[in-house]
Formats: sequence, C-alpha cells, structure tokens
Amino acid sequence: MNIKTKLTKIGREPKKNKGFVNPGIYKGSTLIFNDFKSYIKDRDRKDDVAYYGININPTWNKFERAISKLYGATDTVATPSGLAALVIPFFTFLKNGDHVLISDALYNPTRHFCEKILMHYGIEINYFHPTRSIDKFDRLIKDNTKLIFLESPGTATFDIIDFPKITKIAKINKIITVADNTWASPIFCNPLKLGVNIIVEASTKYINGHSDVLLGFVSSDILTAKKIRSYTKTLGICPGSEEVYLALRGLPTLELRMKEIEKNTLNLAIKLTKEKKIKKVFHPALTNHKNHKIWKRDFTGSSGLFSFELKRKYSDKKLEKFYKKLRIFKIGYSWGGFESLITFPTIDNRRYKENIKGTLVRVYCGLEHTEDQTNDIVEALKFLK
Repeated sequence: MNIKTKLTKIGREPKKNKGFVNPGIYKGSTLIFNDFKSYIKDRDRKDDVAYYGININPTWNKFERAISKLYGATDTVATPSGLAALVIPFFTFLKNGDHVLISDALYNPTRHFCEKILMHYGIEINYFHPTRSIDKFDRLIKDNTKLIFLESPGTATFDIIDFPKITKIAKINKIITVADNTWASPIFCNPLKLGVNIIVEASTKYINGHSDVLLGFVSSDILTAKKIRSYTKTLGICPGSEEVYLALRGLPTLELRMKEIEKNTLNLAIKLTKEKKIKKVFHPALTNHKNHKIWKRDFTGSSGLFSFELKRKYSDKKLEKFYKKLRIFKIGYSWGGFESLITFPTIDNRRYKENIKGTLVRVYCGLEHTEDQTNDIVEALKFLK
C-alpha cells in the first residue's frame, strides 16, 4: 500500500468507533476488571505493565500502532514530549560504569541531559564527529560501550551520518543504536531499515504539524521493544490523550505537508546559494553538501529545516535589524508546523570545532507560498551592512 494511502487508514477503525472516522479521546486512570480472576492474574504478573491507566489507553494504542506500522517497528511507546522520548533509551540500556558514544552534532537539550544528569549516574560519555574519521569508528568502541546515539542530519550544520557503517560495527559488538529521526520523519527515512535498533522522534513537529502539541515517541525493534516499554511505564511516562488525538489527526496529511515543505525549502536553499552575503548553505539535498551521496542513498527526500553561514560575523544588534525586516519568518525554536521560522544558533559547546567564522542562521520553511518565503529572506539580507 502506498504511504499516502496508508496514512489515511492507520489509527482509524470506524467499526470500533461507532462509525466515526476518527477515534475517540479516552481519559482516565482507573480501569475496571471484567471479573475477579482477571484481577488476580494481573496482580500476580511479574512485569510492570499492569492493568492501569498509565499503561493502557485506547487513544494512545491507536497512535502507537500507527507509528509502528509506518516504521515497521515491533513496538512504539508515546511520550509527553520529544525530549522525554530522547532520554528513555539512555535510562533503559545504561548503568553505572557503562560507556556511551554520541554524535557531536547534537540537539542541545539532549546534550544538556547527558552532561547535567546522565554523567552523575557514573556513565562515561564520549562524543564523535558525525563525518570525520568514520572509517575508523571501531576504534572508539570500548569493552563497556553499551549505546550509540545518532542524529542525522545533525543539529545546525546538518551533518549526514553513515548509519549502515556504524550500525554494522555496533551489531558486531552487541551495542544498541538509537537515532533521532525528527528531521526526516517516517516519510523521508527509516533508520530501522538502516540497522538502527531504536528511533526517537518529536511528534510535536511534523507528525502533528500544527504547532499545538507537545508529544514524542520511541519506536523499537524486536531486540529492544519489551525493555523500552517496561522501563517507560515503570518511570511513569505517558502522554496526554488530547495531544495524542491531535497527532493522529495530523497523520493523514503528513505526506502532503512534507512534500510541499520539501519543495519550498529546496527553492529557498538554492536561491540562497546565489546570495553574495552568504558563504555556505547547509542543506543535505544540495550536491555540494558533505555526505550528500549518503543522504541520497539513505533518505527519500528532505524536510523543511536547514541553515546558512553569512560571510561576516554580525552583532546581535545588526541581526535584530535584519530580523525586523522579515514578514514571513518569525523567531522561534520549535518547527514542523505550517509557519516559517528563523533562529541564530551557536555551536560553541561542541567538542569538535567547525570552520564557521560567520553568523550561522537556521531557517524552517513552512507552508506559505514559496515566492513569499524566498523574497522575505532575500529582501531582509539587503539590510545587513
């Protein structure tokens, strides 16, 4: 079944919803047992997934099964935010004395979690550059390496990691691999097919698509699924039913939105490569991008987030003047919705320094008309002196 068709069917069972196309919203904590024997069976079970509202909710179940079908995952667990999804594999598979390898082009809140919380559990953390010396990646493996965390494209500089090369090494050494796939979504990449064990994603962004939800999920393969679900529920992590419902509502239009966003973003990226005040555009679909061939091999498309480096380093005062000339692009961190956004990130906390001398600008293209988007950025650039 084509993905466009699949997106209109998964998570929707009208016969079980009294004929309604969309599922109902179930809210609550207490579930009533059918009989006494069912209660005794549940009371005496050995795992932590009891017959309780934190574990069982029809709204969540529909969403989780829908995402699992999109990725071909053994199981998916919904979480109250993307960041909640990100931290679950660390807590599940690492213990005191273990070692974890993490891509240095990392989402800043993930790095903050690792350095402010995870390290206090006696876990050794090492970062690696996502594109340099990957042919020698096996040298980074230690006897106590238990987890490898990947993000591709990487934050701010959009580095593309060779997933199959790293996951092959990981499997030989029996190491769990995790990939943050928020940028690509299930439409443009499936890390499970590239050898990754676990996908984490912020469905806050593309899955929902309307900037009105905080939600995440963890999709796991057969090796990791049972442990992920057990740890997640033992930690008491669960989403809100209304948020899950809104994400389910967003699924049928996911492919349509992603394709339109892809077109808009590529138009802007190509246009900006011709601007005199811009030194470099960081977009994986551009042929001069580092590891473009790997992106083309492993991804089926590109999404709405990319960045560019200005030829000069501008002060915040001058950047504010540039921003005030924008009419379409608004300043804001999150992305994946219908509105275009802009930020001016710093990458000073990376272990491996990048050769970026000018101001780095990150843009997200939403669903406005592509000419309005390109004209907005190009006209504003004229005011940078």
